[in-house]
Amino acid sequence: MVQPIADNGRTTGLSEAERERLKKHFRVNDYYLNLIDWDDPKDPIRKHLVASAGEAHHGTREDDREAYGFMHLYQSMVLLPVSQAAEGLAYIAEHNEIHKVVLTGGDCLMLGTSKLRWIIEQLREIEHVGTIRLDSRLPVFNPMRIYEDQELLDLIHKNSSPEKRIYVMTTINHPREITAEAKKAFNALHQAGAVVMNQTPIVKGVNNDPLLLVKLIDQLSQAGVTPYSFVINRPNPSYPESNLSLQTIYSIVQQAKELTAELGQKIRLQMAHTDGKIELLDIEGGKAYVKYHHYKEEGSGQFMMLDCPPEASWLDDLSGHDDHIFYLSGSPKVNKGCS
Repeated sequence: MVQPIADNGRTTGLSEAERERLKKHFRVNDYYLNLIDWDDPKDPIRKHLVASAGEAHHGTREDDREAYGFMHLYQSMVLLPVSQAAEGLAYIAEHNEIHKVVLTGGDCLMLGTSKLRWIIEQLREIEHVGTIRLDSRLPVFNPMRIYEDQELLDLIHKNSSPEKRIYVMTTINHPREITAEAKKAFNALHQAGAVVMNQTPIVKGVNNDPLLLVKLIDQLSQAGVTPYSFVINRPNPSYPESNLSLQTIYSIVQQAKELTAELGQKIRLQMAHTDGKIELLDIEGGKAYVKYHHYKEEGSGQFMMLDCPPEASWLDDLSGHDDHIFYLSGSPKVNKGCS
């Protein structure tokens, strides 16, 4: 059952400001609340809830694109909030270049299965749409929603084929979220024919430890969930204790990748800027080396070498982007629209 997070005296150890954030911005089920050690002020899941509530209160997001609703991000991909499905479906049907649709909600699996079925079946009527991606934290936040809903699993099974797959992109922040119930949800999705992937934001006090990330990567792999990316969140000025510098995040992630097997080596470290995905490739000698995936096709695939001050924590903190931009082909180009 979903209920206010402040129930049952669980938040007595939080500050008044933290309790108010949680009351206003979160309704959490007993299953997830029971993953938290409320007597431990450093409990990572508890800290993540507080940090996320601060982000929600001030309008910051792990992926800023969701704030803009329906978006034709890349030539072949759109972001479709389920609340805007009707108008989005009409647009998608008229654009043959769109092959991938990402369903969000924020969390699209919070939608009732009958409504979700209508959206997915409408998408499957559009011949040029191949991949459908469901963005959801429910496999770890409320896994019973997945494995107890046979109607949902049948819907995925019917509409996910080797030619036109359904992907589930979840967000798992800590190994403790990968419980027996979560594994049951993953397995149910696998049996239904979905491909399950994960992205993990790096959050101070939650998972900013390379050994913990190694454990997370290993447990994801063992559960059949592909670790796709580590995410750099936009800094939250109202909750600065949750912020980390780019140098720190890069070092943590690089150490973790060096300690993992081949699958871990392929994980991207990236941030979602309003202009596109920014992949952080390296930081060395005061320089950040990034690959810039623009939402506009003509700017995609650029490499940049940017000045990276020690305190930099976001793309906008980096300087020198006008001087060092290189296409994959190697020809230089100046771009005034990076930041």
